[in-house]
Amino acid sequence: MTSQRTLLAIAIASLSSAALADVTLYGSIDETLESVSARGAANSAQNIGQTTRVNSNSTFIGFKGSEDLGNGLKAIWQVESAIALDTGAGNFATRDSFVGLTSPSLGMLQLGLLTSSARAMGGIYDINKAATGIGLSAALLGKLGNFAITDPALKTQAAGTIGQFDNRLRNSVQYTTPTFGSFSASALYSAGENSSGPRAYNANLGVKYDNGSLYAGLAYTRSTTGVDDSATLSTSAFRRVDDLRAAAIYRFSANTRIGVIYDRTEGDLTQAGSKLYGNRSLKQSVWYVNGSLGIGANGRLIAQYGQAGKLSGGNSSLADSGKAQHYELGYEHDLSKRTMVKVLYSEIRNNSAAKYDFAIGSIGGVAAGADPKGFAVGLRHAF
Repeated sequence: MTSQRTLLAIAIASLSSAALADVTLYGSIDETLESVSARGAANSAQNIGQTTRVNSNSTFIGFKGSEDLGNGLKAIWQVESAIALDTGAGNFATRDSFVGLTSPSLGMLQLGLLTSSARAMGGIYDINKAATGIGLSAALLGKLGNFAITDPALKTQAAGTIGQFDNRLRNSVQYTTPTFGSFSASALYSAGENSSGPRAYNANLGVKYDNGSLYAGLAYTRSTTGVDDSATLSTSAFRRVDDLRAAAIYRFSANTRIGVIYDRTEGDLTQAGSKLYGNRSLKQSVWYVNGSLGIGANGRLIAQYGQAGKLSGGNSSLADSGKAQHYELGYEHDLSKRTMVKVLYSEIRNNSAAKYDFAIGSIGGVAAGADPKGFAVGLRHAF
């Protein structure tokens, strides 16, 4: 209750102080009734039985505004906050929140909590409306068999638990070029802000082409822990993790499209990490394909399949901890331009040593070999 009151007070104050600027209130409410489970664990005592729940997915509220500075230059700002309507929880500025400058001829500069080109690409590619829910493709992408999202140093750098390359990055500055003939590029730097100890940082470069029908993107990200080679496992097993991501989409119409995404992740290990995992580096490739088929004027059948390959570079016992398959099948129907109903089924089939979970609406505590499964029916409204 206290967090809700604080959020409301700050929101009202923001609107009052920005009364003379161009301010927009926006957001979305995305709620699903779900039945989920995770059975088939190597240790049957760790199975998670059928659970019924309400999931708030990517429900959020945002405020944004701009000020015309003349000669095409504008000052811009945005504050977005995630809200869990199913529990009443919410925190301020947990989504993309920034201040910046933009110009049609000079591009855009932003400072704050930001989405990198790698994360943006995953969102554009994903087949689910607004890239959310238990079918989200980020379940397997960029995880290094989940080692990259459980490492003590790496998991503190990004805001969220989806994964190092699919979470927003704190303490970031990003420049995005103007669009030149459907092409644009961006560069992001995320500072660790450490005055002593490990000097961690994230750096990201991306380029994309989008002419309305065809989209193609390429992004490279380096996440460093800042630790030296003698760091203990309690600090980090990695010195850095690099991720290369590429995606392509072809849109036949508003509701019919096909897409593919490929992700290659490599982790450079410390001495302690090398002893634990059996080599100086770990590598993994993940890919997804998806498509939607328009049904009438307002509906679409959606399908998505992804595969995480084995972990290479480490000892043989690690290889299978990276392997998994992800299936999704669903239907979305627009009741209006802002309101949509949906129904979907999503399943992750983990190898006997793997323990992937849903990216949005994770079950939690998925044991090695258990297969997360979920059926969801829901309603989404954007405002």
